[in-house]
Formats: sequence, structure tokens, C-alpha cells
Amino acid sequence: MEKIKQLEQLVDLTLLLLDNLNSEKIHLEQRVSELEKEQESSFKEHEKTKSSQEKIKNLEFSKRKLEKERSDVRVKVKKALKKLEKMDFV
Repeated sequence: MEKIKQLEQLVDLTLLLLDNLNSEKIHLEQRVSELEKEQESSFKEHEKTKSSQEKIKNLEFSKRKLEKERSDVRVKVKKALKKLEKMDFV
């Protein structure tokens, strides 16, 4: 009879531990779901940042190109003005 009581106690303890493990499993599954959502959000934010950086890079390239073109145009205008100054219109 004593062995049956011990066995019952062990079964009760096992059931309690199993219930605790199931509760912990549910909690961990929820946490994993939250972390997956955070990861997805972070990934989207990262993609937006990469896109923005690419746009900035392209704009900087365009700016350098326009500055070079502007410099070339200034040189041409100065040359044209010098030629005009040398011309005698009288």
C-alpha cells in the first residue's frame, strides 16, 4: 500500500512537472513568435536603410558629376568671354 502511495505521489509530481513544462513551452513559443516579428521588422527597416543609402550614393554621384559639368561650363564661358573681349566690334 505504501508503494502505491509513493507511486501516486510520483505520478502527481510528474503531472505537475509536465504541466509546468507545457506552460513554459507555450511561453517560449509566444516569445519565439514575438522575436520572429521583431526580426521581420528589423529586416524591413534594414532594407529601407539600404535603399536610402543607395539613393544617397546615387545623389552624391550625380552631385559630383554636375559639379564637374558646371566647372567645365565655367571654363567654356570664361574662354568665350575672353574671345568676345578680344573682338573689335567697331
